[in-house]
Amino acid sequence: MPPASNTVHAVLPLALFEAVRDLDVPPGADLDEFHRELTVKRLGTSATVAAQIERYVTLVRSGRRVEAEEVVAVLRLIGRRADASLVFAAGGRLAGHRAARLASLGGRVVRRVLGGSPREGVGFRLARGAAKEVLSADLTRAGAVFEAVLRGPLAAAATLDGSACGFFGSAVAELLRAFTTFEGALFHTQCRARGDKECRWSSAVRQEG
Repeated sequence: MPPASNTVHAVLPLALFEAVRDLDVPPGADLDEFHRELTVKRLGTSATVAAQIERYVTLVRSGRRVEAEEVVAVLRLIGRRADASLVFAAGGRLAGHRAARLASLGGRVVRRVLGGSPREGVGFRLARGAAKEVLSADLTRAGAVFEAVLRGPLAAAATLDGSACGFFGSAVAELLRAFTTFEGALFHTQCRARGDKECRWSSAVRQEG
């Protein structure tokens, strides 16, 4: 039975909070020494974020899902930050990396021993399965062109300007890099926040006329 549409994989909020923590903690900082000053200014150093990360790690390990509204709230919180685009991009990379690690172990083993087209084919199937299960995205390929469609209005519901879409685009791109020969960028060709019927990404920009 497919998961209920009002729930999403716990990897999504986990990756978002991990990105907030990583961007808010200065490199090499001793949190014990600077804790009082930093906690006032940086959300990522707070006990709340640490507790949320611990909670979501447990949920991911147990294969549990969370309510979509819970993730919408996190996306909205991040969307109010001045560095929201950086957090969404970093969080997407973390989500894509975690999604790749959750893909079929058997499939990953088979892919390692194959070469050429068979390896690429198995890799794409792994990416497609992980995108559907973890990112709630449908991934397709036509030759060298990859496309992804986000199921549901999660990103657009969280940020009216569509900035949260950057999280999902970054996650899909990272997943493709993990399993295929994909290089470059995914272009957000359609967006619910811009009035389109769906959020869609493509590795190629269609030329008009």
